[in-house]
Amino acid sequence: MTIVHPQQPVNNMNPEDVFYAIDDLGTQTGYAFILYQLQPGLYPDCPVNMYFSIEGDPGSRYLLFGALVARARQLQNVNPQLRARLYTSLNPQDSQGREFYLHNGFDLEESDAIVALQIPFGDGRIPMSCAVAAVPLNTWEEQQNLLSRLQMNEITYLDRNTLVEMMHLPHFIALGLYRNAGLIGEVIMAGQGEQAELVAIYIEPSSRHQGMAKALLHRTMAIMAAEGVTQVSARVMTRSLPQMHLMNDFGALQVGVNVLFPGMYLS
Repeated sequence: MTIVHPQQPVNNMNPEDVFYAIDDLGTQTGYAFILYQLQPGLYPDCPVNMYFSIEGDPGSRYLLFGALVARARQLQNVNPQLRARLYTSLNPQDSQGREFYLHNGFDLEESDAIVALQIPFGDGRIPMSCAVAAVPLNTWEEQQNLLSRLQMNEITYLDRNTLVEMMHLPHFIALGLYRNAGLIGEVIMAGQGEQAELVAIYIEPSSRHQGMAKALLHRTMAIMAAEGVTQVSARVMTRSLPQMHLMNDFGALQVGVNVLFPGMYLS
């Protein structure tokens, strides 16, 4: 069995980041890829995160895994001064997957978790020289501009169709936080009945670590509470210290796990 690369890019991935396992008869028995991600806002303690995926029979998986680790070591040299982590995703019920990654030196400390948040009392104090206002989303351009701003702040999981669907829910709010008329952060929350979910929140880099996200989220939850919402949830990456610090400010209680992210640090 051998490992080969494609001749052309695959789904916008460089050929050297895509791997095929081929048996002695020339039949493909496995497939893998690796994605290099620079995420200083989400993971300031480890800005470089390399996501990989493997598919194939057991023999192919082990061979592909070795090739992926070797490629990750090469990619680490892109920014050798930054701490790097190699990780993948796993169904929490996949016991064989757990065993495979634990055997190969990965930890299972990170997950995409669901947390319940406590709605605080009062409207929340907005910092001096700051104001909140609804984000305009009446046109296609305004919706795309919001999505672009989210992506610039490492929030990449939303698309326009999902945004439009949320806008039609009974509870929907998109607020901008402005300092001296300049936009420094945004939040999206949506839901129905007594329940709402924190969909996204960011503060632009130069305004972080000043309590801005806490103030913005407090005000948003107060508005939702006035609409009858009594339960607020959020999905968080448990390894992200900024996300967890903000969630803990609102008494976060983990109530579920969507995905595990087995990983290991390379530096």
